[in-house]
Amino acid sequence: MFWIFSCSLLVKCPCVRNQQDNVWKLPTGLVSAVNPEDRHCDRPQLQQRPGDLKPALSDRMSSRGGGTSLTRRNYRLSSDSDKARATGIVNEKLLSDYLHHVFPSTKHGPVASLRKPLGFQDLGGHLDNLLSEEEPSEEIRDQPVEGRLGPQPVVLDHTSGFEGLLFVDDDLLGVIGHSNFSSIRATTCVYKGKWAYEVLISSQGLMQIGWCTLNCRFNQEEGVGDTPDSYAYDGNRVRKWNVTTTNYGKSWAAGDIVSCLIDLDEGTITFCLNGQSLGTAFTNIKTGPGVAYFPSISLSFKDVFVFNEHVCTYPVDGYLPLQNPPTSDLLKAQKLLGYVKNVLCSAIDTQEDRLLETDCAMWSLNGEPTVLITLAHIFNHFAPLMCKVYLVEDVLMNFLLGILEGGGSVDEHPLIQQLLDLFWLLMEDYEVNECLKQLMMSLLRAYRFSPIIPDLGFQIHYLRLTTAVLHHEKSRKYLLNNTPLRVKEAGLEELIPTTWWPTHFDKE
Repeated sequence: MFWIFSCSLLVKCPCVRNQQDNVWKLPTGLVSAVNPEDRHCDRPQLQQRPGDLKPALSDRMSSRGGGTSLTRRNYRLSSDSDKARATGIVNEKLLSDYLHHVFPSTKHGPVASLRKPLGFQDLGGHLDNLLSEEEPSEEIRDQPVEGRLGPQPVVLDHTSGFEGLLFVDDDLLGVIGHSNFSSIRATTCVYKGKWAYEVLISSQGLMQIGWCTLNCRFNQEEGVGDTPDSYAYDGNRVRKWNVTTTNYGKSWAAGDIVSCLIDLDEGTITFCLNGQSLGTAFTNIKTGPGVAYFPSISLSFKDVFVFNEHVCTYPVDGYLPLQNPPTSDLLKAQKLLGYVKNVLCSAIDTQEDRLLETDCAMWSLNGEPTVLITLAHIFNHFAPLMCKVYLVEDVLMNFLLGILEGGGSVDEHPLIQQLLDLFWLLMEDYEVNECLKQLMMSLLRAYRFSPIIPDLGFQIHYLRLTTAVLHHEKSRKYLLNNTPLRVKEAGLEELIPTTWWPTHFDKE
């Protein structure tokens, strides 16, 4: 869902598909969800049947965060021993041992040794407690910062800080221009010290990115950098703007990250492209009492950018982000990924009632109910985090690259295919789509800006992961249909002079 903003128009667009239309398909061991109102039994019921599995999780998992509430049904597990033999459902003690192995407590000493039995009905609360350890205290979260004014979190001002017609994402961080020239600013300003913010360029179009004061007035012809107290960098035309314009910087492309730095003590503004400084753009900017600068961006029709309030991708020494980096989200994502690894490296022997250690690289999605429900609990918290650029790049991409570090062909690492199956199974389509888009953009940036050594080792490493992702059929089809490749036809004709199509029978 997103919002349309204009000077005189505010319309909510129903652009998110109906969540109830979701159908999750399991490869084997398919199970059915019971009526969510049937809550009288201590243990849920599971039965094997061919067909589809609709979203089915406990009511503890009804909220996915990010402003979207998704209602899910309940899994019901039977404690019947005969049914356990037929469906792979384990007894209570073995299930408790398995869940404690996957979700180990961080407590030590006598409390840990006297752990309580753990089942799926208690897992939601147990997982919430483990993740709450990464939440910052209220004192730290609400502590004011000198030189900065505005709310937390920092988002784009959708009430009064815009001009023109804009499509703004639900999280108030992504924007699509929908008029000749539109402008928008953030909700936070700075008046003292050294500050920075980042913007992810999602389309290679005309944009002017920088800083402005509250007194700046824009229209559909003039934007950031076209008024005396606004300053902008334009990577499309490779220029800087402050009423007049001169050559500056480098050309940007979709997937690049622009860092905007302002030093209010020295009165300078500098820009960086993918972590590389482009040099000081402006000096002697206006400062003093009553002067504060807002992050601001102007863009043309159908151009897209994502405002990143956390300067995490390319931090600059001495400069503070407008909002503290998402340390809590980062620690949560790493912890949840650790739980996924625990699932991949363990198995349940229902015949011998014991846990087994397995090779993670050979793990496969067999549709075992206990494993699937465990993973569903993990992904309930993990999926919303994978829609964030920084977490995809710092957590997910590095984990997938680690799988390929052993060498060999991409086909020798089927775990990546299995993980992508899990993503499509346990995440909403819009979450997988956003995650894949950010993953491919991160791989592209890493490929373009990694150090070049004689054997091109870094570039080959990123290409291998890209190839592994594209080997996954559903992910490949989505990327081909939804990622703007912008390939020049002249270059294709030179590389591939003769092509073959299913209806082309010429034997050239």
